[in-house]
Amino acid sequence: ELLHLDPDDAHRVSTVAEGIDIAPLERAAREVADDLRGDPVTEATATALGALDTLLATLPPERRDLPLAITVGRLHRVKGMATLVQAWASDPTLAGRCNLLVVGGDLRTPSDDEAEQLSRIDAAVPRAEGPARGLLLAGHRPNGVVAAWLAAVRLGRPGLAAPAGVYVSASLKEEFGIAILEAMASGLVVVAPRDGGPATYVEHGVTGLLADTGSPAALAAALVSALDLASAPGAADRADKARALVTDQFSIQTMASALAAIYREVTHDTARHQS
Repeated sequence: ELLHLDPDDAHRVSTVAEGIDIAPLERAAREVADDLRGDPVTEATATALGALDTLLATLPPERRDLPLAITVGRLHRVKGMATLVQAWASDPTLAGRCNLLVVGGDLRTPSDDEAEQLSRIDAAVPRAEGPARGLLLAGHRPNGVVAAWLAAVRLGRPGLAAPAGVYVSASLKEEFGIAILEAMASGLVVVAPRDGGPATYVEHGVTGLLADTGSPAALAAALVSALDLASAPGAADRADKARALVTDQFSIQTMASALAAIYREVTHDTARHQS
């Protein structure tokens, strides 16, 4: 409105979706599958899986046959990490269905925002009781490690975590949701906020669930449905559909091609007007 542009005028307005790098996620998925078969993997992947296995080994034996629900992001109120833990811990059915892996934040010297979230998490599940009850706080991890962990959540870890895990974004709102798209590119069923960008690319009931993330009860219900969906017949086809959507519409290559087309059009128009 400020620029007096008609968004339906294709000659004046172009929309370019942000892109993510698919290659590291695809490489991680291949190598985690190789590791399950006993084939050699790179040192980086072996180290990442070793760190995950060490973390999972803190779970009691009776919880090592459950899938994982993983969330990745900042420990900040808008990301809803504490709300997710509260929703999971307060629902006995949900807590009995999966272990919860929270990736993000500085656990040793937290900022004020991180300390606020950790305080709320500790109120729901005391830190010392976390692993025994199925809650694992991993702190911040590099992107390459997260890529391997996402693949492992889907494929499982022998004797430590069942396959068919899911990804959860409990953010109050996501304008775009890079972490959600990375999870979808890894073939995971996702739980995402119904407000904001994810509603434009998550197919509710197929590639994920859209939820009222401001409601712990609604978030818990969506997570239960996501676990059901991840293990239901046709899971492989749904995973392929999610990966294809990200590759076709939200890869960094797609973004670059769209930008290049705009630059070509602008330079062509400029040259035409100058001639």
